[in-house]
This record gives sequence, structure tokens and C-alpha cells, in this order.
Amino acid sequence: MISRKEKYKKDKKSPRLKRILIGILLVILGGFIGSHIYFQNHFKFAKINDISVSGLTVAQATKKLNNSHIDEDGNYLVVKDSRIKVNSSDVKQLFKNRNSMSMVAVKNMSVKSDVSAKQRAYRLNVLLPKFEQRIDQINRTRVKTTDSKVLLKNGKMVVKAGKAGNSLDKNKMIAAFKNQAKNNLLISVKMTKDTYATPNSTAIANQKKHLQKILDNTVTLATYNKTYQFKAKNWVANGYPTENGDYKFDSTKIKSWVAKFANKVDTLGKSVKITTHQGTKVKVPGGTYGWRVNQKALTKNVMKNLQNGRKATMKLSHYALGTGYGVKGAGKTYVAIDLKNLKEYIYYNGQLITTVPVMSGTITGGNKTPQGAYYIMYKQRNTTLKGKNDNGSKYASKVSYWEPLTNSGVGMHDSPWQPASVYGNPSARAQYHSHGCLNNPPSRMPTVWKYTQTNEPVFIYY
Repeated sequence: MISRKEKYKKDKKSPRLKRILIGILLVILGGFIGSHIYFQNHFKFAKINDISVSGLTVAQATKKLNNSHIDEDGNYLVVKDSRIKVNSSDVKQLFKNRNSMSMVAVKNMSVKSDVSAKQRAYRLNVLLPKFEQRIDQINRTRVKTTDSKVLLKNGKMVVKAGKAGNSLDKNKMIAAFKNQAKNNLLISVKMTKDTYATPNSTAIANQKKHLQKILDNTVTLATYNKTYQFKAKNWVANGYPTENGDYKFDSTKIKSWVAKFANKVDTLGKSVKITTHQGTKVKVPGGTYGWRVNQKALTKNVMKNLQNGRKATMKLSHYALGTGYGVKGAGKTYVAIDLKNLKEYIYYNGQLITTVPVMSGTITGGNKTPQGAYYIMYKQRNTTLKGKNDNGSKYASKVSYWEPLTNSGVGMHDSPWQPASVYGNPSARAQYHSHGCLNNPPSRMPTVWKYTQTNEPVFIYY
């Protein structure tokens, strides 16, 4: 049983304990109310645009945002003059939503201000070049990172080990700058280091697969009478990867093949054997008629397709310069001019259409008609041919039909000033010769005009 004394002591402690408990509750309540009132007028634990605004009012937060910059321990490059002021009304809008935030957790919010087209252009055209120079300046004092690379040496894959450094990854940082330039209030780019691809990395394994795929690639060249195939591994022996992930190969072997191939198929400047109307064989000297392979362009594009690993069929006709691509010898449609007998033979699709008596220039001297393989450069009606006579005087001859063959002014045309008796008459050439052109009777020139076309070959022989 409890004695009276003990009961008295117990009753005496109870009111005191109650008062203490009530006091503690009042302090807690007061702190809660005080905190509530404080946080009604200040941001809670929060960041805006990665800037801490915890415990700040709208005005204080706006001021801090417009004066602070992200440069955590020197790990960011803050771009000078890139700041765009924060609008206090936007900060106030975030302030209104603050009650959704935890009392303890840090809430990271963002406020954006419209970046005008003018501001963005300034950032990209003025600030970006300075930013790039800044990265270059930093990298000059740092050790450059060199990735391992898969090379092709003497037809075999070889991994060249790289070296880890601390240089900045310029491309990634530029990409970050451009992204921030669109809408960030302040451009502050994290200093990202170049990554290092080790010889045993996944990147190198993928590079090997890529190179193998390229080496298995085949490029086909289609000509006028056959096709040629180039499998990369048979035509390239040395190469290295480029920045965009493709490969650059040594073109020596392809270049050599193209040169030999061109020497075989080119006709431009080479003599042409034709069968005369009399059935004899004659070799016509080379002239402007014929075609040749554009060796530089062909080599470049064969290599381009091999290096990029794209299967492609290339047409040789796209790399043929001149006239008569793929035509063997004289072909079936051409003009043959016999200077010895002054006869002009018009062949169309393998058939002799007509024989026209002509007058030519001299056999020798300044008015000589050149022998060779030429082509009709263009056709023109009703024009005036101008030049100089042997004595230096000028002439101007009107013609109804004009088909030039050389840049020096030799061509086929009608000649109404010539006596009819001179056409096809070699004995009259000394007196009635032309200045080098092939004079045709006015009555026969319309037929010549009808059955001849631009780029058609004209073979002049003696």
C-alpha cells in the first residue's frame, strides 16, 4: 500500500509534469507556426536553374538569379555576356507553386525567359567563336587524349593504342553551348573531358566490325560493253579511320588500274581506221573527236564508295569526257571527206545516204584543210563567216548552212560564190580553194544538213 507521504509526492509531481509537457508542445507549435509564416514568404529548400534560392523571397531570388553564375569548383565555363535577365513575374509564378515542395527535399526548378532570334544569333555568331577559342586555349596546356584506332596495314587490321589525357572534348562542349543558346538564361557549359577508347574497349571492337564490313564491300563499274567489280579487301591495303567514323584508304592501286584502263579505252586524240567508199583502209589522224576517261573523278568516286562501305554500281558514261563514248572506230553514222578526190560521203545508220562533190582548202600552207577525226560542234542557219585573206584583207561571206568542226574556224557550209565546175575538181583547187573549210554546192547542202547532227564525227583524210 502507498503511504500518505508517497501519495502526496506523486500528486505534487503530476501538475508539474503536465506543465512541462504543455510548454514543450507550445514551443513546437510556435516553431511550426513560425516556420509556416516564414515559408509563406520565402522559398523552401529549392534551386532555380541550378542556383540555390533556399530561404529567399521572390525579390531576393530574382536578384540572385540575375547575378549568380554556375561555376562549381571551376568545372564550368561560364560564357561572358550571355546572360539574359530573369523576369520577376516568372519567379513569382514558381513561388506560388512552392507549397507542393517537400519541407526537406531540395526541389530543382527552372525559369525561362524568351531568347529572341537576335539574342540567339549573337550567341551563336559572336560568343560561340570566342567559346571555341577558350577551349583551344585550355587544351594547349593539357595533355591531348588520343583514342586507340584500328588501322589497315598491308591488308591486315592493326590496333594502334591511344593515350589517356585531360584535354576537353570540344565537340561535346560546342553541342552543349548550342543547346543552351536556345533558351538558357546563362550559358554555362560543364568542362567535359575527352573519353579514351582503350584497345580492348567496345568502341574498338565495333570499329573492327565496321572496317571488316567495308573490306567486304563491292563497287561495280558498268562500261559500254562489260562490268568490273572492285572488292575493297582486294584493292586497298592501307587505311585509317576519319573523324566521322569512315575510313580513308590508299588509292594507289585503284589509281593505277584506272590509268591503265583509260589508256586502253580512250579514243580522244588517237587515230581512227575507217574503210573508204572505195573499200580501202585508211588511218585518219587523231583530232578533236573521241572521248577519254576522267581518271581523277573516276578514281575519287570508286574510292569514296569503297571507303564509305556502300555497295554501288557506277556508270562509266558519267566519267567520259568528249564525244563518241563507246563507239568503236567510225561507228555507223558519220561523214567521210576524201581530200584527194574532193568527195564528201554521208553515212547514216550504216548506210551511205549521199555523195557530195566539194571544194576544200589547200593541201599545204595557211589555207590548208586539216586532216583528222573531228566532230560537228554545232549547227547554225544563215550566218556570216568572217576572216582574213592571204593578203591581209578581211572577208565576210554569208552562208545559209554552217557546221563548224574546229575552233580555228574550219567547217562545212554552202558556198554560192564558187563556180559549179570546181566542186569535186582537184585540178581547180589551186585557184578556187577555200580558207580551209569544206565548201558544198548550195543545192546539195540541205541534204548534208538533214542527215548530219551535232557531235557527229567527221573524218577528213587524203
